[in-house]
Amino acid sequence: MKINKIEPTWTLDESSGGIPTGSTRARPGRRMVIIFLGALCLMVTWGCATKDNQMGVQNKWRSEPAPAFERGHTTQSQVMAALGPPSQVIALHDQTLFYYLREQLKTKSVFLIFYNQTRERVSYDRAIFFFDKQGLLTDFALSEEAIPREK
Repeated sequence: MKINKIEPTWTLDESSGGIPTGSTRARPGRRMVIIFLGALCLMVTWGCATKDNQMGVQNKWRSEPAPAFERGHTTQSQVMAALGPPSQVIALHDQTLFYYLREQLKTKSVFLIFYNQTRERVSYDRAIFFFDKQGLLTDFALSEEAIPREK
């Protein structure tokens, strides 16, 4: 068995008042330990995150089979029975508008020591219903962008 001996090297430093200062040569395995600890610190301080968040009313207008609404026959209470309460009720001059909104936010993030990046994508799924003074459906529309319905 061979034993490596660390021998100090001494130098006389005039700036420190003639007090000898010492240094030792590092063992070859010590460099690997330092590299390993540095890599471990990097792994602890970085990461990724994803988030999927939905807000608003449930988009029941996208369910299968979709509720059937007929202009001139469907009433406000029938729409509310099929879809639930709207996000907003807007009173116009001679009409009432039911506005249904479902919002989806998807976030992806990367966190590094010197660089962070976050990407967000917001999607909106909307349904709008117009009613006359008698509460009968005069018109309605659904957004082209559809958020998949949660089960």
